[in-house]
Amino acid sequence: MLIFDKSFLQSLSVDESVILDQMFSCVITPLFFVETMADLTKETARGRTAEQVVGGLAERTPVAHSYVNTYHQQVILDDLLGQRAEEFDHRPAVAGGIPVRVEGKAGVVYRKSPEREAFDRWQAGRFLDVERAFAQQWRAHLDEIDLPAIAKAYQSMMRKEDRPKSHHAARDLARRMVDAEGQNYRSLLMAHGLLGMPKRALPLMVRNWKASGSPPLRQYAPFAAHCLEVDLFFELCLSNGLISDQRPSNRVDISYLYYLPFADIFVSGDKLHRASAPLFMDDRQRFVWGPDLKADLSVLNAHFAALPEEEKAKGLFTLASSPPVDHQGAVANLWDMRMPAWRDPKPPTPKMTAEQEAKIIERSRRLTDAAERGGHQPLDNHVDVEHMIIQRFISKQRGSWRMFSAETEANSDAEWARERVHSRQSAADGGDVKV
Repeated sequence: MLIFDKSFLQSLSVDESVILDQMFSCVITPLFFVETMADLTKETARGRTAEQVVGGLAERTPVAHSYVNTYHQQVILDDLLGQRAEEFDHRPAVAGGIPVRVEGKAGVVYRKSPEREAFDRWQAGRFLDVERAFAQQWRAHLDEIDLPAIAKAYQSMMRKEDRPKSHHAARDLARRMVDAEGQNYRSLLMAHGLLGMPKRALPLMVRNWKASGSPPLRQYAPFAAHCLEVDLFFELCLSNGLISDQRPSNRVDISYLYYLPFADIFVSGDKLHRASAPLFMDDRQRFVWGPDLKADLSVLNAHFAALPEEEKAKGLFTLASSPPVDHQGAVANLWDMRMPAWRDPKPPTPKMTAEQEAKIIERSRRLTDAAERGGHQPLDNHVDVEHMIIQRFISKQRGSWRMFSAETEANSDAEWARERVHSRQSAADGGDVKV
């Protein structure tokens, strides 16, 4: 699982970004989404329109193995209310799952999020007025951020000798403030106030926290504690000149650190990220300098591009399901870290029969129909989910790369035609199926 910032994706060629999409499961943060939309209001150079600029970035956005993470404010709120569903274990928090049961078996169908729908439109070069309006609001919000005022406020609260002299010292001080012994209630209130939670939610937060035994914030709401620590770190660094207060976008850049619990790897070419992100990562995680990963993606792209045409005709999905086993670059090193046995020889995967494929497609259709028609059944946390449907839009051609074989494309076109007929029949029968 890999998180990237917008500047890293901008640095890649389209072909390099396609290889990134093949090599990693990319977690797309809402910050990347709103930053991209904000580009719709920027002045563009060399005669390009804002749509062309944003469209070029959308073309680079990972789609094949990507997940749009839930907005951090919503996760914080759930956490402070004691309502988080799972632990934060370097996997993304993905919203929109519809629990269903078909023939007694549990499944989850994930509809496209608004962000995913927007990315699909962008790939087709379509932009909506609502996105332009949101982009203007986002730019206005950035213009209103007064970093010098924040720095001055913290300077007034601290004695000169207590001010941190390094990023590491600022992180340590922020951590002590969050975990102050005997200050559990104060930490809860500080998280509610500094993290911008709704005022009306505070009574329920306090009630649920007390019902849990009034534990320390990091025990009760670990994600909220993490985000509070990031915010305190940022403001402490501002107060002592460790982070510039003359660049409002620093506030957006530091916010990417909120999402570290949802991934194994964070890649960026931003110096602020390089100095601060490793301070908030555990031993299982890695910060990767963007130019280093870009260089290796270029090497891998050249390697796959040099293969015989009959190999490339299989499509990149088959061709580049992993790095070459003898590869020693940055990508392979990250695979070694997280999947140490990936270089070991494996027996060939048996080809699925037409009957097996048809069975899977029919099962998927029944799950999707159940989700569309309503009557969703909440699943107990201990129920094993046997099926999961995730909708994606993947172009047949991305950059220089053909993504699928001719056989797969033909089968996909035929299945799409059958699906349209099925959808029309379901609608005629009174179902609520969207075409």
